[in-house]
Amino acid sequence: MMHKTALAVSRSIKTVVDEPTQSAALDLPQATLAAASEPRMVVLHGTLLALVRRDGRDLTARQLTAFLTVYMDEATHTVSSLAELLHISRPGVTRIMDRLVQFDLVSREEDREDRRRVLVRRTSRGAVFFRELASITNSVSAEDGLIVA
Repeated sequence: MMHKTALAVSRSIKTVVDEPTQSAALDLPQATLAAASEPRMVVLHGTLLALVRRDGRDLTARQLTAFLTVYMDEATHTVSSLAELLHISRPGVTRIMDRLVQFDLVSREEDREDRRRVLVRRTSRGAVFFRELASITNSVSAEDGLIVA
């Protein structure tokens, strides 16, 4: 499942950011150069650069991650499930959802079976943005002759 992969990546990043080792600090320039040429990093950079350069509102890393989670994972998400998956508080997810709803990239809906739960739904505009994002990523990959597996 996509969310398990995202969770593993999230934990890896958290480990690198939160727990730097002394040897990692010594190898930083070499590691940085190696990471900079890693195809996935090139595609990530190119994709984010294209997003920043285009007209319109920007999404923060957290907003983009929550958006991608909703669109890439077939599961129905709630504010609580996103908070658990992303390892952030429910109020934090609520703030993210406020912005994504404002941009019409997702919608919130009360769960008819349990009114305490708030379901996060995809929108038409969000689907268009998701396809644009995929197209940008594919273009960046093709321009640099990269195939990311």
